[in-house]
Amino acid sequence: MLLQNALKRLEEIDREVVLLSHINGVLVWDQDVIPSGGSEERARQLGLIDRKIYELTSSDEMGELLSTLGASESDDEGDESLDDRSRGIVRNYFRAWNRDRKLDGDFVQKFSELTGKAHHVWAKAREENDFSIYQETLTSIIAMVQEKASRYGYSDDPYDALLDVFEPGTTTAEVDSLFTQMKRDIHVVLDRLGDARRNIDDTFLYSTYAQDKQASFGKVVLDAMGFDWNRGISGISAHPYTISLGADDIRITTRYTEPSVTSPLFSSIHEGGHALYEMGASNEMTKGTCLANGASLAFHESQSRLWENMIGRSKAFWSHFFPRFKDIFPIQLEGIGLDGFVDAINIVKPSCIRVDADEVTYGLHIILRFELERKLLSGELAVQNLPEAWNDAMVSLLGIRPQTDREGVLQDVHWSMGELGYFPTYALGNLYGAQILHTMKKDIDVDYTVSTGDFTPIREWLDTQILRFGALYKPKELLLKVTGSALDARHFNDYLTEKYVGGL
Repeated sequence: MLLQNALKRLEEIDREVVLLSHINGVLVWDQDVIPSGGSEERARQLGLIDRKIYELTSSDEMGELLSTLGASESDDEGDESLDDRSRGIVRNYFRAWNRDRKLDGDFVQKFSELTGKAHHVWAKAREENDFSIYQETLTSIIAMVQEKASRYGYSDDPYDALLDVFEPGTTTAEVDSLFTQMKRDIHVVLDRLGDARRNIDDTFLYSTYAQDKQASFGKVVLDAMGFDWNRGISGISAHPYTISLGADDIRITTRYTEPSVTSPLFSSIHEGGHALYEMGASNEMTKGTCLANGASLAFHESQSRLWENMIGRSKAFWSHFFPRFKDIFPIQLEGIGLDGFVDAINIVKPSCIRVDADEVTYGLHIILRFELERKLLSGELAVQNLPEAWNDAMVSLLGIRPQTDREGVLQDVHWSMGELGYFPTYALGNLYGAQILHTMKKDIDVDYTVSTGDFTPIREWLDTQILRFGALYKPKELLLKVTGSALDARHFNDYLTEKYVGGL
């Protein structure tokens, strides 16, 4: 009975934490639409909410509940008599408690307020194309992240402490090994391509396309994906993202400031993939709990990258949607056929902007950030030298040098949020996605299904295999359940080679 009482109390706290996190989400959403003059108070509001969540998850009561439920360093899921749902909740809170108790309320609130203010500082610096506006704020963030990693503790590498927040159970050494292989594979693919795929004519993508028509077509695609408009909306922001403001209030954004007509569309598909995960993860078993989330950030990214690239950039996809797209934009696409369009959206050409990078070179953008983050965290790289280090790394990895801070070090919002350790999950998501697609193809004729425009079989397969479990299982455990094997980078290399070297 003691066990059941402890579980009941933990679930009460869980519901309160989830509600607070959803309130936090409302404040974060508003950051993109409120006047900049309101950023100071908004930052204090965010800081207060984060402190309240911290006090709940790091309390002595939480420690006692988890101990009663059998959670420990050796078994973070608790007593074996608990069902999978309860063990999942115990695991999530043991991980949070084990980290959060090493901090304190003042640190958490200060960090939240700092990053809350930093969003507008970053946006201003990006708008004015001037890193110096952002330098002092980012220096303060890096200092606090270094302290956070030190307080969390680690065995081999300080980066482990941060990476584990976003990708539980994965070490820096594992990522380094995967990225070393990925870097080698990508450069082999690029060498085999030569100039053929770089010289494709994609100029028509950079004509003038009416924003309202772009948005209308994007909605058509989201409809086909199964985005539930009764549970979500789409907006516009400086940086595309997905956020849950409630179990049935999942919001996505895109931006229309990039020159290519396909950039807003693919960002909508990408965020739509995240939203489908959030919607699927919030069901009768998980709704209102910490389990109504992705198994990890890489698993989340596997869904967005699978929909955006492996489905959204495929010839099968456009064999269905291109006629309608051409009807909407007949002047811009005059003389352009299906093959020419598909070739253009799959052009392989190193570019400065990560979110617009092609599938082949995208991983190099993530490797760049991973390497720079490790140097920032260790103190090897000072923030003031970051722009030059960024540009040098771009030359080394991609063979191009950004000409401005906006297309270089200021392009991403994540560091203003204090999220060092987050970027590797993007590339890991590509690896997860390719392995999941490889498995799905054993059960479904994916190309044929996509060509019909009815994605129901794909969505239902993903829901059955992945989405409905939310954060019930550890990411490595879930991948093993879905695919029957541990993460293997060869699936992504095979995917790139077949598509880009073998031909579209």
